[in-house]
Order: sequence, then C-alpha cells, then structure tokens
Amino acid sequence: MLQDLGFLAFTLERVDIIMPTRKPRGRPLTRAQKTAHRRIARRRVRIEHVNSSVKRCRIVHDTCRLRKAGIRDRLLEACWALHTFRVRLTPWQPMV
Repeated sequence: MLQDLGFLAFTLERVDIIMPTRKPRGRPLTRAQKTAHRRIARRRVRIEHVNSSVKRCRIVHDTCRLRKAGIRDRLLEACWALHTFRVRLTPWQPMV
C-alpha cells in the first residue's frame, strides 16, 4: 500500500506500507532516499491518473446522496469496470 506522510499513524495487519522518508532537519536526503522517493512518485502519478480517469464518471466525482446500503460500492465498482473497459479498448496505452 502506498501511504503519504500525512498518515503516519495508520497501519493495517499483513499489509506492506510503502512510504517516503521524512527529510531530517538541517540535512539533505541521501542519494538512495532520493531514488526511493522518485520510484514512489512514479507509482503515485500512475495511480492518480487512474483515479482521475475513474472520476470521468461524474457520479463518482460529485457528492453522492444515495443512502441505501451497498449502493455506493456497486456504483464505484461499475465506474472501475468502465475504466477497465476504456483502457482495454485502447490497446496502445499500458494497463496500470
């Protein structure tokens, strides 16, 4: 799981958390830490592109006032399925 520095206290059992290291006060990051940050940033950018693609379905982007149990989950699953269909329809783009 990719995790941002804003969620330092959040943990889950049996889940590996990938999180950037904080810069020490008054000292620069080491070369290895900078390389790790770049690797994490590349993955995060791809994930954010997928999220924005799913938000093309306006019902995901806007406030959902549907209160029935499980309907929001089904709605999001349908939007993810539409995203997957859209990505597979254009084969020149890599699957994320």
